[in-house]
Amino acid sequence: MGQNGDLKNCRIVIRDVSTGETIADTTILTYDTITEKVEISVDQVELPVGTVISALIFSPEGLLENQGTVGDRDGERVVITFYEGTSKNDRQALRYQVNIQGEVDSITRPGEGKLPGEFMVTVLNMSSIGLLLQAPEGRIQREDIVRFSATTKGQRIIITALATRVEQIEAGMEKVGCSIQLVNLG
Repeated sequence: MGQNGDLKNCRIVIRDVSTGETIADTTILTYDTITEKVEISVDQVELPVGTVISALIFSPEGLLENQGTVGDRDGERVVITFYEGTSKNDRQALRYQVNIQGEVDSITRPGEGKLPGEFMVTVLNMSSIGLLLQAPEGRIQREDIVRFSATTKGQRIIITALATRVEQIEAGMEKVGCSIQLVNLG
């Protein structure tokens, strides 16, 4: 992961590998490129030493996904050591509950071209390769290319994704499964 630059102040969403539960959504305080360790703030979160975790990091270069182990705690700070060989191609992409509000600014629909967006969506969960949106009914169709922006933990993120499935969840709302095509941060 050392080739990914400075991760200080990046958002990190952490899952407990054994339970599959999201256990922290916080900010990286320090990142050591040599030892592959990050220090995070875990106010009010219990992370036992030795817990195997997976992490989704919102870095300036895009979304990164790594696995690691929880290390020592010092007050409200915890050290996580990442493993080598944990690129998204080495394992199944894990989903992280993120609950990010965003605004769609454009949709490109096959056969119709670019359509105006200008409606709100919620990213319910995401991995380094896909995401699940909650959107107003009828606004997004399968095979649409959706572009939306959001601000998360003070960091602006712009995502372009291909809608691969759409299903109604309640009157007026749908869940839209998407594969991520492009992520820009900053």
